[in-house]
Amino acid sequence: MNVVLPSIDSGISRIAPGFRALSISVEAAKIADPGIATEALSRACRSLAEGDVAWAKAHSSAWADVFRAFGAKPQRTPSSSDALRKRVLRDGSLPSIDPVVDLYNAISIEYALPVGGENIAAYVGEPRLVIANGTESFDT
Repeated sequence: MNVVLPSIDSGISRIAPGFRALSISVEAAKIADPGIATEALSRACRSLAEGDVAWAKAHSSAWADVFRAFGAKPQRTPSSSDALRKRVLRDGSLPSIDPVVDLYNAISIEYALPVGGENIAAYVGEPRLVIANGTESFDT
């Protein structure tokens, strides 16, 4: 496995001193039971649709505050967890995409926590979190 060393620009801690990030590298393996991910996603959607946990609103609000500090407008560009949770509340569920995506979407929904995944093999250079100035190129 390649060693990946993500970095966070020091300017981020000046804007959001409590911000923390966790990066985990996983080497792909055969998925033995994709149904586990599908069930985790369904369970998270049902749980939210049946009634949210007491702390989720405060947690989402804290993420929105951080987004505002970075100059984003949370109503227009919400965190991924807020966007997923709003979609579940509107539609009742999310479609299954693939087992890995389903698992991190389930975590985002259930814990009001933005979680995502990247294909590290597609990176040029190392992953880094910086404060954008608007002139950066963005490759998808």
